[in-house]
Amino acid sequence: MSSLFALALLPAVLATYGSTYNVTVGANGKLAYDPEYVYAAPGDVVNFIFNPKNHTVTQSAFETPCVLLDGGINSGFVPVAADQKYLPVFQVKVVDKDPVWFHCEQTGHCGAGMVFAINPPPDTFEKFKALAKATGGPLPPPPPTTSTTSDYAKPTYSAPVDHKIIVGVDGKLAYGPPNITAAIGDTVTFEFQPKNHTVTQSNFADPCVPLKTSTGTVGFFSGFMPVSPNATYFPTFQITVNDVSALSVS
Repeated sequence: MSSLFALALLPAVLATYGSTYNVTVGANGKLAYDPEYVYAAPGDVVNFIFNPKNHTVTQSAFETPCVLLDGGINSGFVPVAADQKYLPVFQVKVVDKDPVWFHCEQTGHCGAGMVFAINPPPDTFEKFKALAKATGGPLPPPPPTTSTTSDYAKPTYSAPVDHKIIVGVDGKLAYGPPNITAAIGDTVTFEFQPKNHTVTQSNFADPCVPLKTSTGTVGFFSGFMPVSPNATYFPTFQITVNDVSALSVS
């Protein structure tokens, strides 16, 4: 994608919005989501923060905890190196109060009890986890859909602003808007529209070359995000602004 996106920074300006829940994926080498479930309201956001190794956040049904739900949410596999500076984040927005069930598709992980839920009914999560352990087995990896990259801030009473950027806006090779001004602590959410694009950090002097290639510094990279023309779910990639340096994206 030849279009460029630039991010400028200003002193922090805080705004309030729905609650945000941070869930670690595979923290400290454990095959677990932490916490294992949350209770959230419509409009709230759940950030899945991927730790080193290679996990997924994959929606399933209660009765089949280790099987991808047809048309369900799926982060795809998100490999994270042990020395990676930016921890990828996969963001899910809660749309209603119904229970939503998830598992990790990595071979053996669901069968080891690596499952998660949003709004599980009382006394059901442990049953869901037990069913996963009893029936979980290896599944073929799905095609990649989305991953995100971010350092993240713990939620406070006043939350940072989230800036939404459309990738491939109106079918064009462009980001919309092409640049923003953001504060430290703000998040930038890139939403991928149909076709197959990336969000790749670059250097001002080499805008179409990945940052690692041009400078040796590991930058954020969404990976390719194929989205079909009739998609109803659009994958997102999120970064958190953590310093006052300008960022370039291609």
